[in-house]
Amino acid sequence: MNYTIGRGELDGVLVFLAVAEERGFRAAARRLGITPSAVSQAIRVFEQRVGVPLLARTTRSVGLTEAGERLLLQVRPAAQQVLLGIESARNFGESVTGLLRISVPRASVPMLTERFVPGFLSANPGIQLEFVGDDHLVDIIDEGCDAGVRPRSYVHADMVAVPLTAEEPSIVVGSPSLIARYARPLLPDDILSLPCITYRQAGIVLDSWTFSVSGERHVVRVRGPLILDDVAACIHAAERGVGLFMLPRSLVARNIHAGTLEVLLESFSVTFPGLALYYPSRRNVLPKLRAFIDYVLVDRH
Repeated sequence: MNYTIGRGELDGVLVFLAVAEERGFRAAARRLGITPSAVSQAIRVFEQRVGVPLLARTTRSVGLTEAGERLLLQVRPAAQQVLLGIESARNFGESVTGLLRISVPRASVPMLTERFVPGFLSANPGIQLEFVGDDHLVDIIDEGCDAGVRPRSYVHADMVAVPLTAEEPSIVVGSPSLIARYARPLLPDDILSLPCITYRQAGIVLDSWTFSVSGERHVVRVRGPLILDDVAACIHAAERGVGLFMLPRSLVARNIHAGTLEVLLESFSVTFPGLALYYPSRRNVLPKLRAFIDYVLVDRH
């Protein structure tokens, strides 16, 4: 059976329902906001498609044939379900409820959770928030996410971007034990003789570390004993003295404060652009996402 339904057939069903329930062409026309002649034409075409007469017309009234009675019995509940579905969707579009899925770099999940989640969920008890940890540059639509979070420089130009975090230095960190074993680097090129931990993102090993030397961009190609595809694991390995690691300062602020990691070559640091929340369009933004955007904007100020 072919379940493909053309627009004309749906229009015919709606007109048939109106005539059957109003028992007249003029009353149906007033209900539908069209002319009686348009109702008559729609019914004529619809009956031709169905293949049998559906309405018994007289000069004074309009009734249903046996085929029309059967069709009304089947179609009316289905039409009511469609209307309920439309109303449900409309209500969903007007209420701050539902599951809000946001694709987030795994390393940023703890920071974003601490900064935004408690206050946002307290202010919006009808929302269930899910951070989907993924370091790849995913298509948020294909992944079933409402929005994504990535470094601002990674967000495509066709996306709407809302800044989440401020610019900050991208720093090199190492454990006190590693620094005690080697001479503390004074210049970026000094790290060529030190073990470094490299991060693999989307299959690419990020082994080119960028510094600012006398106002100029200076790239050092690092090597080391360990390559990982998880930033949290890289941080843990750095704390254990496996090697140096480069990342945005906010991701290791607690580690630095606790003394498990020290900042090296800070005067040569380049700027990390900060994170942005992004989504496909300003149009048709559901209230649950709009609520998160509004909360982020308030938090930033």
